[in-house]
Amino acid sequence: MKIILYFIQAIQASLILMFCLSFSTTANAQFTTNSVYGNFTECDTMSRSIYLVWWDHDFDMSEEADLLLDSMVSYRDICLNELNMMDPPNPIDGYFYNVYLHNPSNSNDVFDPYGWANGQGTDSNGYPFLTLPSWLANDWENTCHETFHVFQYNANAPGFAYYGDSQWYIEASANWFSGVENIDAPRAFVEAESLVRMSHVPLWLSYSNYPSTYPSNWQRYVHQYALALLLYYLTEEADVPDSIITSGLFSGTEELPQEYLYNQIGGSAFRNHFMDWAAHMTNDFDFILPIQAITNEDEWNTYADPLDDNEFIQTYTNSGSNGWYQPEESVVTNAWSFNTFQLFNNTNETYTFEINGDPTGTYGDSSYFQGKVLVKNDIYGAVFHDLNMSDDQQGSLTLNLSPSDTEIFFIIASMPEIFEDVNNTFQLFPYEMRISEGSPSEIEESEGFSSKLEISRHNLLGQKVKKEVSGVQIVLYDNGTREKVYSSGRN
Repeated sequence: MKIILYFIQAIQASLILMFCLSFSTTANAQFTTNSVYGNFTECDTMSRSIYLVWWDHDFDMSEEADLLLDSMVSYRDICLNELNMMDPPNPIDGYFYNVYLHNPSNSNDVFDPYGWANGQGTDSNGYPFLTLPSWLANDWENTCHETFHVFQYNANAPGFAYYGDSQWYIEASANWFSGVENIDAPRAFVEAESLVRMSHVPLWLSYSNYPSTYPSNWQRYVHQYALALLLYYLTEEADVPDSIITSGLFSGTEELPQEYLYNQIGGSAFRNHFMDWAAHMTNDFDFILPIQAITNEDEWNTYADPLDDNEFIQTYTNSGSNGWYQPEESVVTNAWSFNTFQLFNNTNETYTFEINGDPTGTYGDSSYFQGKVLVKNDIYGAVFHDLNMSDDQQGSLTLNLSPSDTEIFFIIASMPEIFEDVNNTFQLFPYEMRISEGSPSEIEESEGFSSKLEISRHNLLGQKVKKEVSGVQIVLYDNGTREKVYSSGRN
């Protein structure tokens, strides 16, 4: 009787297993092999979910393949179920997605004749595949980045194409995914130091639109990868939903990624996020781990060209700019970029920070500027102050500094409603800036200003106040001038 009961239970268990497998989206039985490069005579394989991993059987990589598959299955689940991405065409057509582990420059490796490196390609059957050098098989930041590319493959938005002024986003978003999934990894954002050293280049600089006038060096070439930190700031600090980072890929939109984000997040909010991102990067990358910031700087020191370091346009010590200053064309802001000026201080002094932007860029498009001042105080830490912008090009802020306000950064961001460069060279958005010492009423007017209509009033902390508030006030006028007055608090 026990034997019969055991037999019945075994049949029931088998039926349940068969039922589960028949409806599982990851059951290997539903996929068949379709490989241009692999063969079962010379290769060993391991499969899981939609993936089939290949390697030369003379090199035992079963342990690496097992760990690799676990991670790639996990990343697929996130991409499909949380980020609303799509499978590549292989499993949709009933085939495994092929992953090849190879040993570059080893003539004994079966895959050596193909000259592979690290990344995704498309085979002669029209299906994507992934090649990973053996030493990167369990490098999780790299695996995460490349796996994300797998689920970008079926994107249908022309605006997000892998060329021109949209190419940056494909690499930046893959690095963003890797950074979020490996949030404690020291090398999660390893190219990011270039973002403050090359802050004046346009947001969308990439391999595909690289100007011939630019020096060919590490810091400019990695820009598209480094921009993962902007996307990371948006999702992890500004609370932009993760799904916005990927939704544009499958939206069919002709908007470029930067325009899509601007419209989805909202122009004003996106500009404020960009400005804050620039300021917090300037504050020693205060939104990532200290070990990550240190690792990023070490990467810069190892690979960057020190002659192409544009972190600070000018540096001053206990003094202002001595009048209006306009950066040279080689370092002035492009679209969606920023410049930083540094001021060292050890005295009690009043400083006024001003922007006077050109109304248009070098190709005639309307400009838009915002400014922010970062004050590093030895006692209170970092304090951020927004410039009071009277319009899209002009703004000012007056601050009373003490000896404990030791380091000040004046950050000027160019954020026009322009999302691509259609000319042979990138459009520049020039401006002039001024850092002045002393009372604002003593500051000389700019020659370019003519009319004088009151715009707003501020207290000595730079906070906007009404005329009816008693005390010392700074009055801003539409011609960019300002004066210091005392209000009795009466109309």
